[in-house]
Amino acid sequence: MKNRVAMLLACCLVVIVSLSQSHAQDTSIPTKLIGKWTQHYTGMSVEGATLNLTSVDLATGQLKGKWIPPSGPAGGKEFNVVGWVSSASPREKLDNVITISFSVSLTTYGSITSYTGYFKDNKITASWFNIKPISTYEWDHVSTGQDVFTRNL
Repeated sequence: MKNRVAMLLACCLVVIVSLSQSHAQDTSIPTKLIGKWTQHYTGMSVEGATLNLTSVDLATGQLKGKWIPPSGPAGGKEFNVVGWVSSASPREKLDNVITISFSVSLTTYGSITSYTGYFKDNKITASWFNIKPISTYEWDHVSTGQDVFTRNL
């Protein structure tokens, strides 16, 4: 009976340790992400907003920062960015990235834009949805696309 209990406890310990390791965050994530990034519109040579990521909480995966549009009525103003970052233990012979998602509410326009993508090769590649409260047409409240962010040096 003691052997069975000891075996059961040993199995439980192995499962707990393996689960905790498989969900461990990459501790280098803050170093890789914190800083200023420039938005590049896909298919255009125009640079977009500045994304300034200021914190990444490894315990929760929450990230925070500021969004600074380059022009227009919101140009140069700072807007709060909130989001999430996650990772998994790298696996050999597979493509490994850090997943990232963040949103910004541009109160000047009443719009909200959400980005979801990944960090790889010192770039953030993300698909976005921009939701506008006022539009000429009902079908035009939602815009979508993909952008690449590069780190400012």
